[in-house]
Amino acid sequence: MRRHLLLFIIFALMLPSFAVLLVSGIGILQHEWAIRSVARSYVQEMAENVASRVATSEPLGWGMELSMLGIHGFRVFTWGPSIPGWVAVLHADGRLLFSSPGANIAAVWRPNIPIGRAVEIKDKDGDLYTLAVYPVRGGERFVIAAVAWEQLLGPLARGGMLWSVLIVIMAICILLALWALWRWLIRPLRRLVAELEVLSWGRDLPGVSDPRAVGEIGSLREVLYKLASAAVERTHLRNRYVNDIVRIQEGEKSRIARELHDGPLQNITAMIQQVRLSRMSRDENTVKERLLLAEETAHLVVRELREMCDELSPPWIDLGLEQAMTELSERLARHYNINIVMEIDDSLDLDREKLLSLFRIFQEGVSNAVRHGKAKEMRVHIFRKADAIFFEMADDGTGFDTRFNYESLRVEGHRGLANMLERMTLVGGKLEVISQKGEGTLIRCILPNIPSEEGECGNSVPILEGGIPQGNHHETENYRSRR
Repeated sequence: MRRHLLLFIIFALMLPSFAVLLVSGIGILQHEWAIRSVARSYVQEMAENVASRVATSEPLGWGMELSMLGIHGFRVFTWGPSIPGWVAVLHADGRLLFSSPGANIAAVWRPNIPIGRAVEIKDKDGDLYTLAVYPVRGGERFVIAAVAWEQLLGPLARGGMLWSVLIVIMAICILLALWALWRWLIRPLRRLVAELEVLSWGRDLPGVSDPRAVGEIGSLREVLYKLASAAVERTHLRNRYVNDIVRIQEGEKSRIARELHDGPLQNITAMIQQVRLSRMSRDENTVKERLLLAEETAHLVVRELREMCDELSPPWIDLGLEQAMTELSERLARHYNINIVMEIDDSLDLDREKLLSLFRIFQEGVSNAVRHGKAKEMRVHIFRKADAIFFEMADDGTGFDTRFNYESLRVEGHRGLANMLERMTLVGGKLEVISQKGEGTLIRCILPNIPSEEGECGNSVPILEGGIPQGNHHETENYRSRR
């Protein structure tokens, strides 16, 4: 039913109009038949009555006939009303014996007119007459009765003709409306449907406009074009994002390979060389010395490999929030030569996934503060407020302009803040960045305090559109006061 709903609506709209046309057409035809029947009956009776009167007046002579058919107007009966139309009496040889006023025999007379019944005849001007010929007793004379439709039923006939013209105009208007509906509504809709059926969403774009369609379909096309453009843009961003991930993974692999080559691998090569030299030496003291160097090198390799493992997967995360973050802050302080002051609510605890997200954000924040902000000190505060857990990092660096879009940063290769936001999004959190040039930077992570066994929040905490949200003036003042 829904598939043919449009056709059903069109049919429902057009059916009353066609019904009116049909009923009107039938009415006009019946009206014309009624006029024809009235006119025929009228002239037949008039011709028959006049023929009878002429026959009965023969004993009185022609003067009586002329007085009856004289200048005072023809009357069939002396007491009857005036009769529209005219009558005439012809001799069998075609001579006119007498006629009523206004008779125009030449306009309607035909040699082959049937006798005894009414017929329709048009004169040279196109006016329609109904004519009847009746013989007078004896057959030497004939009575001709005629009436013009205009004279007998003129207004009614004109009304019927006018109605016919109106019906034709109405039919033309309906056909024009159907044509316009098909041209500017149905065909554009069908083109749009056909275009969308073959459209590859996220890769192709539909036509932005259709000049042959109504405005509503044009607006629909514009909306679809915007949606398709957004889908194409998201596809491009996703492809770039995947490429970024692959590039970062490959870069991380290259870094690990380089560190393995420059560190443990070189030390292992040196250790092998010491063992080989000890085997070649005959002096026992030399052998012990070389084996001792090999042992020291092996310890160095183990320490370097353990540090690499700790960097890839920190084991102290299992110690809990306070111990893990304290251990990380000490390592980052030594590595980046920055003073880190840590304040942690000892009653807080997080599951491993959320703690790992804060762990990586902390690493990225300290790295950015030192490398880009030239920070010398950072204050870290982890606390509970209402139904959320807050993680704040405030540094004394140079700060930066926060009016940016994290998607643009990702595309341009600056993935630090974008990675922070993505990690917060994955655990259902929210990231806020408050910074001004020359005023340092405050990074705030807000996590919903929901146990992990109840399910992660996903995107339950809204992330403001347009990238990383900026703090308001009140938050900025609080941040400055804490500094």
